[in-house]
Amino acid sequence: MEGELVGYDPMFAVRRAAEAVSDAAKDVAAGHTGWDRPADAANSLEQMEKLTTALADLMRQQAEVLPGLTADPQAVEAAKLVSEAVAGASKLGEQIRKAGGAARAVR
Repeated sequence: MEGELVGYDPMFAVRRAAEAVSDAAKDVAAGHTGWDRPADAANSLEQMEKLTTALADLMRQQAEVLPGLTADPQAVEAAKLVSEAVAGASKLGEQIRKAGGAARAVR
C-alpha cells in the first residue's frame, strides 16, 4: 500500500553503512589507518563481498516494491534501472570474491 511503512525505513541503516565505509576509505587514503598483514586485507575483502551482496539483495527488493509505492509511471523505469544496478553489484561482488581468494594466497 502506498505510504504504509512496515517496520523501519532501511534507508537509515544504508546511510550508516555508507558513512562507515566512506570514513574508512578516507582514513586509509589519509594514512591514518591501513592493513598490517595480507590476511587483514583478505578479511577486509571478504567483508566487502558481504556488503556488496547485501546491497544487491536490498536493491533487488527495492526494484520489486518501487512501482507499488506510487502511481507515477516513471517508477517502472526507475525499477528497471535499479535492477540493472543489481546486475552490476552482483558482478562487483563476484570480482571481490575472486580478489579475496587471490589475496588469501598471498603470504
